[in-house]
Amino acid sequence: MSGIREKFDQTERIGVVGSPSSTAGLNIDILGTAVKKRLVGSLSVFHYAQDGNDHYAMGQITEVQMQNVWTQDPTMRGIIRQKGRVDPITERQDVHTANMMVSSVFSEGSTGIEPSSLGTVPATGTSIRLLNQSVMESLFTNYRDELFYLGNAYGTSIPMPMWFKHFGKSQTGSGGVGEAYHIGVFGKTGSGKSVLAKMMMMGYAKHPSMSIFVLDPQGEFASDLTAESPLRRVMVEKLGRNVEIYDLHNLVLTDKDLFKKILANSGFFEELGIIMDANRNRAANEVVKALQPKKRSAKKGGLSSFGIDPESSASSSGIALHHAHTREAFDRVWDALGQEQVQNNIYTSKDTRERLSQNYDTADPDEFYERWRKITNLFTYEQKVNAVNIQNLVKKIGERQGNTIIIDFSENNIPPDTYWNDSIRYVLIGEFLKKIKTEAEEAYKAKRLLNCLVVIDEAHRLAPREEPETEDMSAVRTTLIDAIRTTRKYGLGWMFISQTLSSLHREIINQIRVYVFGFGLGWGVERYALTDIIGGAEDAIQLYQMFRDPQSTLGERVYPFMTIGPISPLSFSGTPLFFNALKYPEDFVRMNFE
Repeated sequence: MSGIREKFDQTERIGVVGSPSSTAGLNIDILGTAVKKRLVGSLSVFHYAQDGNDHYAMGQITEVQMQNVWTQDPTMRGIIRQKGRVDPITERQDVHTANMMVSSVFSEGSTGIEPSSLGTVPATGTSIRLLNQSVMESLFTNYRDELFYLGNAYGTSIPMPMWFKHFGKSQTGSGGVGEAYHIGVFGKTGSGKSVLAKMMMMGYAKHPSMSIFVLDPQGEFASDLTAESPLRRVMVEKLGRNVEIYDLHNLVLTDKDLFKKILANSGFFEELGIIMDANRNRAANEVVKALQPKKRSAKKGGLSSFGIDPESSASSSGIALHHAHTREAFDRVWDALGQEQVQNNIYTSKDTRERLSQNYDTADPDEFYERWRKITNLFTYEQKVNAVNIQNLVKKIGERQGNTIIIDFSENNIPPDTYWNDSIRYVLIGEFLKKIKTEAEEAYKAKRLLNCLVVIDEAHRLAPREEPETEDMSAVRTTLIDAIRTTRKYGLGWMFISQTLSSLHREIINQIRVYVFGFGLGWGVERYALTDIIGGAEDAIQLYQMFRDPQSTLGERVYPFMTIGPISPLSFSGTPLFFNALKYPEDFVRMNFE
């Protein structure tokens, strides 16, 4: 006997293959010695012969059923109703059966353990045994360095092996797949999805050749990777990664068109009575003209003095964008807005021009300067620590492998002298998405893969299924949908974290390769969306619906998850896997980094 066969024979026997069974699912007759065990969710294994080789098939028990044909007789039911039980009919004649989904098969041949498939149905009476750690390690000896752990098999203490392969070519490091995966992590508030997403991110962070870029609208990732956090220490000390966290205290905007868009949407012009979108856009154009030199030259002055270079200074007649926060710049803009020709360019009708002129004459320039300064502070390098612009920040993921960059867009870190609202948040996120996609395209043209994972929290807000409320939200959604369709071949993958399936755009759902579902999606419209993704596997849906709400658990909270896709060596057949997440961060760090 081989070593694995000896270990298999030492495992606990819980049942045998019953009839009817098929390659899609096995019917298991539970032994009397195992009927009082917790079997639902348990990892099970059986041995069978196929094509002359020993095979070991593994899966999870999704449902246990009990039937007693004697107690179904009407006469017997009447007796049981009077006496409660009838020996030796009740209990002793109970027959317990279980459904088992086979998720992976391994063949033991002359070259060792290799993945295989369930190409035949094992004979009735074939022993079904509980998988233990010893057999698990024997099966995955050749993949030990690639394994990662997010949790234990559902309802057990056996670690569920996972793997997170980077998106580069295999020559750049172990576990490369040569293309990107798109990932979705879903679950209601309190289901543990954000924590699990961080754990998955750490799985990719183990690859030194892979970059990670996090767009963090709520500050969830930024707060968990501060200098004192255990995950930060693991990333820096054990994995040798460069971790950088940025917020509006550091971020500098540089694009002229972006400046016009933010200025038009900021409410600055509305205080002057310029309400309509078209008029506000024309007013923003006039502001930019006022800051530019009067005469444009290809060699001096021109648009370059209103450019993105932080080292450039104002020319004799132009003011650079990163100096627009000064009183000098505002006075120039304010004087321009009071000119008749400028007001004619904003409004074509006489009545509206007269109203604008009256509003301008009665306005307090000092109050408007305070509004102006908060808006233009988004574009200044002065008084900002570690100031960096979007373009240079995105280039970090292409210029140096192993960077982990987090952009904190939460309202907790907004400087008091900076204007901020949801519209600006969407505008900035949209700029990041465009620049990331462009960086991936340029890398691909240079015959290399970007090998980067972009993590997006609160994805249902950025790419809703319903029509977005504003133009800025619509632009972000369009960019995301276009990116997820095209960037996989560039080595650029996306991880979407969302509270819901039904409200996330269908195109994104369809392009995701790895799905992870936490508690809360098993009813109503969410159930229909979930059933569609996993191919209508009712056994899996029923087990998922048994998940307990972690927030209502007595004692220590348990966070259950269902996953489907190439996330584990146990799931290459495409069937769902179930696990309980490790305690975070203590058990998680101990299992994977110590």
